[in-house]
Amino acid sequence: MAFRDDVADLDAAVFEALSDEVEIDGKAGPVMGMFYSPWLDVETVRGQRTGLREPFVILRDADAAGVRPRTRVRALGDVFSVIELQPDGSGMTKLVLRPEPCPSR
Repeated sequence: MAFRDDVADLDAAVFEALSDEVEIDGKAGPVMGMFYSPWLDVETVRGQRTGLREPFVILRDADAAGVRPRTRVRALGDVFSVIELQPDGSGMTKLVLRPEPCPSR
């Protein structure tokens, strides 16, 4: 078995173990992605930028194809808007997300 095949098998195993279903507007069905919503990490105060990090989901490039900023994404029951796409050159793309406000009732 070639190294490329070994890496593909490892990638499939990681996604199977760590992925959640993610719904993306414009896609026919859910895709699998690794969702992460970090805690607020305050680095400094008094006017300095804090370490606020946005939630994100990592998808395979094929699943991220066609996604644009402001596309709606649903993950783990919450709704987000894509604010940035960050392909990493390894076949994965990080979608940086921003929570959408809850609709008024």
